Amino acid sequence: MTAELDVSRRERKKEETKERILEAAFALFRKRGVGATTVEEICEKADVAKGTFFNYFPRKEAVFGYLSETWVAEAERKVAEILAKGGSLWPKLRDVFVEFASFYEEDRELSKHMAAEWSRCMHDPADTVCRRWDELGARVTRQLQVKGELRDDVAPDRVHHVLADVYHGTIVMWLELPEPPFKLKDEIRKRLTLVIDGLAPSAKGDK
Repeated sequence: MTAELDVSRRERKKEETKERILEAAFALFRKRGVGATTVEEICEKADVAKGTFFNYFPRKEAVFGYLSETWVAEAERKVAEILAKGGSLWPKLRDVFVEFASFYEEDRELSKHMAAEWSRCMHDPADTVCRRWDELGARVTRQLQVKGELRDDVAPDRVHHVLADVYHGTIVMWLELPEPPFKLKDEIRKRLTLVIDGLAPSAKGDK
């Protein structure tokens, strides 16, 4: 029992250190910009050794990957709750993913680095966070097909990747435009709904 408690404490301490580094990095990024912020400055603000930083992150931009990891874990939790309750799934599931776009709306400049890091990792088969995202998306699609809310003649992975491309592409467009002509979350909701409507059981098309 004591050994289990010791392991639990160590894991908790690791997570606390990781969170402290993350908070320090984002505070400096917002104040000085990602390019002007050094790993040494992040370590000083987080009160950790440089070696400790590199135990968690291979480079300063990798902190965005950890943020993605927390998002995926939260999405997994919320999706599980929705699936357990049953009923109509799509509107609830859609809004879970739409809500994660709030981060991008809060800080556009910082979000550009977040989007770039995600683009770098999203097709990397070795990236565990992106693979978890893909598995979650495919699982959600399968459930929608089982419930009859999506046509079942299209592979779940294919549907997920179409939805993911629409989701990420809308975010990137919104970030790149000097003055976006639409509200991000509203536009994501409309575009995802448009795709799902086209994949409804009554829809006809190529497999």
